[in-house]
Amino acid sequence: MSTIVVGLYKESGSAKKAFQALIAAGCQETDIETFGGADSADKAAQGLLGHGFEKELAEQYGAAVRRGHTLVAADIADQDADAAEAILDENGSVDLPEPTAVRKPAQKAGNGSNVEQETLQSVKEEVEIGKRRVAKGGVKATLEVTETPVRETVTLRDEAVDVEHRTVDRPLSADEEKAAFGEKTIELTATSEMPEITKEARVVEEVVLSKTASEQEKTVEAVARRTDVKVEPVAGTSGGKPGNKR
Repeated sequence: MSTIVVGLYKESGSAKKAFQALIAAGCQETDIETFGGADSADKAAQGLLGHGFEKELAEQYGAAVRRGHTLVAADIADQDADAAEAILDENGSVDLPEPTAVRKPAQKAGNGSNVEQETLQSVKEEVEIGKRRVAKGGVKATLEVTETPVRETVTLRDEAVDVEHRTVDRPLSADEEKAAFGEKTIELTATSEMPEITKEARVVEEVVLSKTASEQEKTVEAVARRTDVKVEPVAGTSGGKPGNKR
C-alpha cells in the first residue's frame, strides 16, 4: 500500500531541493510530481482528486499553486510516508495558506445594476490515527574466522643402512659350504619419520538470536483544524459610501 505525501513551497528552488532529497532517500523519480505556475494549478487539483484527496482540499492546493506556490507530490509506501514527510518539512514546506476571499465577477441584478459577490470558504481537517512499523535497532551476529598458531615439538626417528666389508680367512662350515655357491640377495630397508598434522572440527559454542513481541496500548493525540466564517454587520461610512470588505 502507498500514500500521497505533499509539500507546498513558496520558492521553486526549495521545491527542487525537496525533490532531489526524496530521490537521494531512495524514491523513484517517476513517483514524484512537481506542480508550479498558474497553468498547472488545475492539473495539480485534478491529480490530488485522483489520489483520493477531498475536493475542497485539492482545490485549495490548486489555488495555492495558482498564486505562485510550488507543490511537490510523492507516491510513497505507507511505511516510508512519515520519513518522506519529514524530508519535505526539512526543505522548507509551508502550511496551506488560509482561505482567502474569492471575488466573483460582477453580476447584473434584476433592475440592471451590478451586484458584487465575495466568497469565504470554511475548511475542516479530518484526522486519521493509525500505526506503522519502524526499525528500532537490534543485534547483528557475524561469523568470523580467526587463526591461532599451534606449535609442538615431536621426536622423529631416522634410520640409515651401513655397509661394512670385513677381511676373513677361515674354512667354510658345513652349512656355509652348501650355500656358498648359490645365489642369494639380502635387502635391508631404512625408514624415517615425518611430521603429520591432522585436524578435527568440533562445535564448542552456539549463539542463538531470537526476538519476542509484546503489545501495549498508547493514547495518541492530534489537533484537527477548522476555519469558520463569522458574519457580522459593518457600519457605513459618512456620506453614505459602503464600508470596505475584508
